[in-house]
Amino acid sequence: MKTLVYTSTFLIVLIQLTPISSQGLFPLWQGFQHPGFQQPQSPAEVPLPPKRQKGRRPNEKLKACCAKLPQADPECKQRFCDFSALSSNTVLFFLSTCAPRGPTVGQMWDCASSRADHRPCCQAKGVQPGCMAYCETTNGVPTDYLKYLACLRDFDKIRECFRYHLIDHPNIKGDL
Repeated sequence: MKTLVYTSTFLIVLIQLTPISSQGLFPLWQGFQHPGFQQPQSPAEVPLPPKRQKGRRPNEKLKACCAKLPQADPECKQRFCDFSALSSNTVLFFLSTCAPRGPTVGQMWDCASSRADHRPCCQAKGVQPGCMAYCETTNGVPTDYLKYLACLRDFDKIRECFRYHLIDHPNIKGDL
């Protein structure tokens, strides 16, 4: 019974603190930081040069690739085979939904990434060095999904590099 009371109290306090979230999780922390301590800064983002589109749009190339995945789960393909459907807000849901469904995650990752080396684009976008494994995709999707947690804030940048590549390249199945 005490555990239930403590848990309920914690949830009530958490709900009451929710409006403070725009100030960060610890709004008063700034005043208590050591003057020599600095938050790590993300590298500055450099604009990518414009590209001339070849063939279909990147999202159409992605969907054409996913359509050629007979072993991938049909629901996952329908729901997530779209650059706008995969974001830092949905990638964990994608993984939890589709990882247990055979080779779906790896195959869809290959369609999105084209198994290309996106490191120059990711560096220009300011992706953290520890997340470059998700940019260098020639060996497929990294299997340590727990690393997605640390790289969530960079997922949209990585996804944009995948999309940028497909502007003037065919998808991994050769569709332009």
